[in-house]
Amino acid sequence: MKLNEIRTFIAVADAQSVQEAGNRLGLTQSAVSRLIQRLEAELGVVLFDRQTKPLALTRDGELALAHARRILAAASDFADAFAGSAEPRGLLRLGTAHVLTALTTGRPLDELRAGFPGLTLRLHSDWSNPLVEQVRSGALDGAVILLCEEQAPPDDLPVRRIGTEPVNIIAAPEDASADLAAMNRRGWVLQPNGCRYREALHQALAPLGLQPNVTVEAYDQSLLVSLVARGVGFGLAPMGLIAPIPGAATVRPLDLPNFRMAVTIWLIQSRTTGRIGPVFDRLEEALRREMAAGGRSGCLMEQDSLLHSAAE
Repeated sequence: MKLNEIRTFIAVADAQSVQEAGNRLGLTQSAVSRLIQRLEAELGVVLFDRQTKPLALTRDGELALAHARRILAAASDFADAFAGSAEPRGLLRLGTAHVLTALTTGRPLDELRAGFPGLTLRLHSDWSNPLVEQVRSGALDGAVILLCEEQAPPDDLPVRRIGTEPVNIIAAPEDASADLAAMNRRGWVLQPNGCRYREALHQALAPLGLQPNVTVEAYDQSLLVSLVARGVGFGLAPMGLIAPIPGAATVRPLDLPNFRMAVTIWLIQSRTTGRIGPVFDRLEEALRREMAAGGRSGCLMEQDSLLHSAAE
């Protein structure tokens, strides 16, 4: 059995609700249910009476809860024994999804360097799914990933939900097209295959019998934003996440009823954090502040009429 299963069991017992426990843990309801079912299968007992509301523990569940709290406390004590008051030092291997590079490597990176001068940061950019596997295998200490709103984060790793952002079609200042088919004729400036934005666009165009007409492909989000601003094609981006990119204020989102998408940013960690636990605490706080600052920037730009349709 895993600590994540035990932690989830305690959260459900305390909340007396799978949904509320998921909200507290930053997990979907189905992910919480899977973790509880897995723990029940490993123990060979039923932990909750699922016929009652609010959710109640069985007699076996009450016995398991007392043990679970002791196990979690012991695990915390074990980690604290090695963390101590020593400053985190050494190599931190941090991954970031391609589209989150600007968000992560701006002020949040500066805060980590200032707060933990003994750390050497090794940054790696990739798609979110490979990043999860690299954290799981121990190749990375942690990663900032991007998942579609309906996707659950990995349930076998410590995760922290940073926030959710709508994804907009973005255009040059003079472009005001509201027709998806017309946009497709002009062309798209997108990341290569594997990008979830691109998959969402493919699904939106399918009812029109169209395939995405991609004119330029690039991994670099800064380059894509600059190409959109120049009128090379239309793009896809969450306005709050591209706010740190130079030139992002010159593009504007277009609100189309047949394109709706949102993404959630997660900070995931390896199962063994040791002395670097405080580093992830600081990174989480910095990422949340940066996202909040991006949202405020978006509101200000809307008031100045630089944006056609606010990302809400």
